[in-house]
Amino acid sequence: MTALVTGASSGLGSEFARQLSLEVSQLLITSRRVDRLQALSEEIQKKSPHLKVFYMPADLSCQEGRDILCDWLTAERMDIDILINNAGCGDYGLFEESRLDRLRSLLELNVITMTYLTRLVLPQMIRKKRGVIINVGSIVGRKPIPICAAYSGSKSFVHAFSEALRLEIEGRGVTVTVIAPGPLNTEFFYRASRNNVDEKPFVPPFMWVPLEKVVNDALAAAKAGKPFYVPGFYTRIASFLHSLTPSFLLRPIYRILLPIQCKRSTSKKDNLSCSLHQ
Repeated sequence: MTALVTGASSGLGSEFARQLSLEVSQLLITSRRVDRLQALSEEIQKKSPHLKVFYMPADLSCQEGRDILCDWLTAERMDIDILINNAGCGDYGLFEESRLDRLRSLLELNVITMTYLTRLVLPQMIRKKRGVIINVGSIVGRKPIPICAAYSGSKSFVHAFSEALRLEIEGRGVTVTVIAPGPLNTEFFYRASRNNVDEKPFVPPFMWVPLEKVVNDALAAAKAGKPFYVPGFYTRIASFLHSLTPSFLLRPIYRILLPIQCKRSTSKKDNLSCSLHQ
């Protein structure tokens, strides 16, 4: 059995790689940071000497990077049994202040790369009548969230695409599961910030779920054939209540919270994206 994990150099991706290394015979990890990929590959290989580990440096935020990965998979005749579409990025701030190059990378990673790789491996999975696809969504993909409009919109695509695809291939041996994590202690918030600061949202401590548990629960949900899973008990409750709340009730709440969040961000560094709206 062969697994492919994108965005494997840190966070959820590296944890998916570690846990899958105990279940598969071949593991392919990819990201743009070759030093981290190599270190992870060596770490996994030491613990599982009989596992074949391949690492492929590729920038999946551009077509050239996707072609490098896909051409390698085709040349090596690498059939993928488990696909973890984890590669992604965020953007935190008012949309009007966003950089076009950053938006392009966000959409390429969160939307196009996930769609492209799924299209590549799905036919072979259907032919073998077995396969598991896990797409990493987000709790902010269930409802529009201001301050991260492009990110929440891209994750909404992940959710809608995955559900539609699941219905298309139902009964053909392939499962599609979306996991929708809440806040995690990863590099995500630092990389999503436009100011090179770790702008973690204010979230009660009990809602932060350890990476090991998120990945373990996600793999269990996929094995059980669940279409959607939110890791963490309290995160599930919050996500469920948020999804049930009508938009006309959420809008006034957002109007109250938006200036507070903008003020909080601008206090960390001058001239942030919200500063024009104080």
